[in-house]
Order: sequence, then structure tokens, then C-alpha cells
Amino acid sequence: MRASKETGAAVTVVLPHYDCADYLGPAAASVLAQDRTDLRLIVVDDCSPDDAWRSALRPYADDPRLVVLRTSENVGHLRIKNKVLERVDTPYVGFQDADDISLPGRLRRQLALLEGGKADLVGCAYECIDAAGRTTGHRRMPRHGNLWMRMGRSTVVLHPSTVVRREVLQRLGGFDGTVRLGADTDFHLRAARLYRLRSVRQVLYRYRIWPKSLTQAPETGFASTERRSYTQAMAAQERRRREARSREELLPLLVAPPNDIDFALEPIELG
Repeated sequence: MRASKETGAAVTVVLPHYDCADYLGPAAASVLAQDRTDLRLIVVDDCSPDDAWRSALRPYADDPRLVVLRTSENVGHLRIKNKVLERVDTPYVGFQDADDISLPGRLRRQLALLEGGKADLVGCAYECIDAAGRTTGHRRMPRHGNLWMRMGRSTVVLHPSTVVRREVLQRLGGFDGTVRLGADTDFHLRAARLYRLRSVRQVLYRYRIWPKSLTQAPETGFASTERRSYTQAMAAQERRRREARSREELLPLLVAPPNDIDFALEPIELG
């Protein structure tokens, strides 16, 4: 097992949130309770309208693995992840949504594939839950994501359930830093060109689907104008990659545009 020399951690889990005080505490607790304790959890508040979220994290304030930051302006979770990645020194990076729950054993099972050299990005099967936490369904993702992508499928992992090698994010420039949504799929499409995408078949994540979530809210959901527009642009870029005649022509098309907003990450004391 490899870990950061400075922190002793093997994986940094990045958890951005905006105005999600009701679910933030359980989400953070589900990461800190993992049986792979060699982790760091970075929670980033995206300029929420009030400070109610601080109370949700206060029970974990004494955990040295928890780092809490706040953006200097509201920028969206993709730009936040790019900014946080600049300070990550662990070999692996995991993701967690503020309204979801990681089940016991999630990181242990995913890191086993990564540390065993069998994958570069690992997702898992997940359970869908509603606003009250009631189970509404289950979904298994394909064990070998690259194969399914070659067959035309674009979604082979659930982004917030994934753990990825830091070097993959570095080589590909992280996420598209010019948008607020949709670029997780773009990242997977780019990663699949060079790296192995796998999924654990066990249900290790609880994914909340509720009216205020990013994928369901009218202004940002799957039917929104913004998301449809980005999906079209993403498809056009993917066509350009397929038409590349050489590796030299392809590689620049795999690097994401950097953040288009300059903002700061300010440390937050919970006490």
C-alpha cells in the first residue's frame, strides 16, 4: 500500500457542497467511518447562503483527517475539484456527493483494485434513495467500463462513487473547468481512451435522487437547456477524438480546459 509521505494517507476524498446542511453530516460521517482509515476528507463549501452546514460538520471537528474549506465565490463542484486537486498529494482521489452515503467497505474494495494494478478508475454498484433515505432501486455498473464504452455506452460509472489514480487526473487536466455540470461524463470518456475503468459489483454507495439535486433541479437537471447544450458539445468533441488519425493528434483532445474563474479556497475552523 502506497501513501502520501506527509500525511500517511492513501486516498483523498473530495466532497463539495452547496446549501446541503440536512445531508452533509451523514455524508461526511460515512467517509470518515470507512474501514480504510488512511484517508483524508476535504469538504468544500461553495459559498452557501448561510452557515447552517458548519453545525452539521461540528461533531467531526476533532478528526484530524477532516479538512474544511470555503470558496471565495460560488463556482460549482467541477471547478472546486480542479482547485482542490492542486493540493492533493495522495496517490488516489475519491469523490463523494454531499447528499449521498458511502456504505461500509466502499474505499477498501475500490482501493484493492487500484493498488492491485487492475484498474485506474473504480466505481461500484449503487442504491438509489429518495429525500427521506428510502430505497427506490439499485443499479449495477458494468465490471469492464472500457468494453461498454466501445459498444457505444457513455455512462459506465457513477462519478461520485468513484476512486481514481491521481496521475490520471493530472494527465487529463482534471475536469472541464468552464462549466458547472455534465463534465464528469466528459472526464470518463477522456479517461477511457488511455486508462482502465472498472466497477465493483457490490452495492457500496447510496445515491440520493430528490428534487433539489443537481441532476433533478429544473435549471440543471437532465432536461435542462444548460445540460442539453453541454451534452451536444461533449458529443462533438468525442467525434473529433474518434476522427484523430494518430496518438499525437488525439492526446491534446484528451486534456480538459482549465478553470475559467479565479477563486480562493479559504480554511474554515468549525469550533
